[in-house]
Amino acid sequence: MKRIAIQTALTICVFFTVSMIVCLVMGYIFAGPSYGLNLTASLLIATVSIGVLQAFWFTEAVLKKPAYLVRMIGFDACALPALAACAWIGAWFPPDIPLAWVEFVVIFFIISALSTIGYNAYFRRAAGSYEQALARYRKQQSTQADTRTADSERKR
Repeated sequence: MKRIAIQTALTICVFFTVSMIVCLVMGYIFAGPSYGLNLTASLLIATVSIGVLQAFWFTEAVLKKPAYLVRMIGFDACALPALAACAWIGAWFPPDIPLAWVEFVVIFFIISALSTIGYNAYFRRAAGSYEQALARYRKQQSTQADTRTADSERKR
């Protein structure tokens, strides 16, 4: 049941994203640029940017060994400028009010800190520390590789 719920949620997200892209393109073609379209486009770009940055910093697809703290600092160092650019392009708040930009940065770091604290609490309860879980995963992968090598040698 959980797998079906996850697959359904993923399908909804994909259909929504594709629909938003099609509607944005049609809106720009037929109505021209407007505040609402620019805001929607900037939010979509922000979402995609954060997803790409999350995949880059928090999976082993590119970075194999950094500690969680390094990953978090790298993610924040990339995400804040990306979000700030989207906020400026999409006019999320008045650009001529410096306090709005300061509040934006403060809120970004508060959300980052709270999500990190929450994730760490959950992860420690579920799997131990990030480093321990990563070490277990690497050991499991090397064990599977060794097993496959031994199996292929026996077949010869």
